[in-house]
Amino acid sequence: MPNTARIIFSSAILCGLMTLQAGATDAVRLRALRKNANGGVSRTVVTAAKGPEGGTGVKERSVSTNGQGSATRTVKSDYKGPDGGTASRTSTGSASSTGAAHQGAISATGPNGGTLNRQGSTSVSNGAVSHQGSLSGTGPNGATVTSSGGATNGTATRSSQVTGAKGDSYSGTTSVTKGSGVKHTGTCKNASGEVIPCK
Repeated sequence: MPNTARIIFSSAILCGLMTLQAGATDAVRLRALRKNANGGVSRTVVTAAKGPEGGTGVKERSVSTNGQGSATRTVKSDYKGPDGGTASRTSTGSASSTGAAHQGAISATGPNGGTLNRQGSTSVSNGAVSHQGSLSGTGPNGATVTSSGGATNGTATRSSQVTGAKGDSYSGTTSVTKGSGVKHTGTCKNASGEVIPCK
């Protein structure tokens, strides 16, 4: 691992919650490979690092097969910045002769109290693809955002709600249907709950 390796949790950075930089002067990597009870093999790699300013990160990756053409991959990560911000991620993917699936989750807390949580899942079965996902976040000033949606069989829908620190809010839904186009509805309100123009 380079002496000035950076551990940067991308989703937390995009939301302005945390930047964790670990000049990894202390790092260790462990590997294990073994046969498993399902007739396949399992491989695990664990990496841990600590930066000069106190930032830490641990990442575990594992892959398992069953000897019959199926495989599962899991990734778990936990990071902590020197400023107290934290982030974690879990991801599991599987593949077999009939399809594939993936599930993942991300959570982060900034040093000033902002939070981010995101979950998602995607599956492919007999040529059909389905996806579901959601997100929620809270800013250090009290602003909030939630969003959820999914896509399957040529139709995608997402609903979002945003509330500002002063109480103004937006709520809307966007849908896309193959052959029909895009449809969007949205409403904005002030802190008193009165409908106002969306800008």
